[in-house]
Amino acid sequence: MFPNLSPQSKVWIYTADRFFTDKDKEEIAGAMKQFLPQWAAHGNSLFGDYSIEHDKFLILAVDESQAGASGCSIDSSVRFIKDLGAYLKIDFFNRLNMVIEEGGELEIIHISDLKDHPNAFVFNPMITNLSDLRENWKVRVEESPFV
Repeated sequence: MFPNLSPQSKVWIYTADRFFTDKDKEEIAGAMKQFLPQWAAHGNSLFGDYSIEHDKFLILAVDESQAGASGCSIDSSVRFIKDLGAYLKIDFFNRLNMVIEEGGELEIIHISDLKDHPNAFVFNPMITNLSDLRENWKVRVEESPFV
């Protein structure tokens, strides 16, 4: 993921409340193509990128070794994701929805139900840098900070 970005790049993981359709992915790609080139912090362009993972996650990344994301630039990205979600009828902000992988299948469950799936893997939506995303995003439920 994000081979052109520094491992210390800042990431934001947005979990959809449903799986993306092909049309959703086309719409997301088009919207990101418009948003990323104009994304800036204090007038400095941000070196950012996005990825759609498992038809469930929209991940936004910015290489802060190029230019750091400011509060205003982060706010603008959150507004953008909220608007995109409203347009697609997808909730990206329900932090009580967790995605687990069990038996090779992905499933959305409520965070309170994680304890019922101790041998499953959970995708940690609290990851904030690219290195952790690459190495620690998917962990066993029993080893996660959520149970």
